[in-house]
Amino acid sequence: MTGRSAALVARQAAALDDACGCRFVREATEGELSDGDFARYLVIEEAFVLTAARVLGRVVWESPSWGTLLPHARSLTNLVTDQRDYFAALRDRWPVDAVDAAATQVRARSLSDVVLTQVAADGRPAAVTGMLAAETMYARWCTAAAGAAADAVTRRHPDLQAWIDLHTGPDFLAQVNALSDDVDALDPDEVTDEDLDRWFRSVLRAEIEFHDAVHG
Repeated sequence: MTGRSAALVARQAAALDDACGCRFVREATEGELSDGDFARYLVIEEAFVLTAARVLGRVVWESPSWGTLLPHARSLTNLVTDQRDYFAALRDRWPVDAVDAAATQVRARSLSDVVLTQVAADGRPAAVTGMLAAETMYARWCTAAAGAAADAVTRRHPDLQAWIDLHTGPDFLAQVNALSDDVDALDPDEVTDEDLDRWFRSVLRAEIEFHDAVHG
């Protein structure tokens, strides 16, 4: 990560630390996440993957060239294949009753609301910046979780480990790089650092509320 994206991440280091330090991430990393919390997480994360797919669809729509379009088309393909398949395979194994699922989704909805509102108001620049916030958070905490102590990894459920693995592999990291490249290319005369900070920080704050929702 270089240029404007690297400077953005550096300016928002405290917000990123806060998001990566939320209870869900701590417990997932240490292998201490309860079954009920993981089941509720699957409900809301699958819903957010739909939001992310919609956002990347907007990015693809507003991409002016093959060079700017193709990386996000690949990311969108990953969301609607590998990630969607992950959730589909786990629904029967991790059931959540309808009332609990609905209540959890209400508590978690601020993340989708923030992302979609920013994109509706400010288009492609807000889309790539907001998604960079979300994906940078996941790249960071999942990489840390992958390198956690052996006893923590042993305690972690294999289904959670599979989700972590999806976010440390080359396909996902390519998504992060594509978003970073797009932020680097934004014209500072049209999109200020203040704009980038606002979009990035708002998503990270919403990420904390989103992940806290799984704890009931």
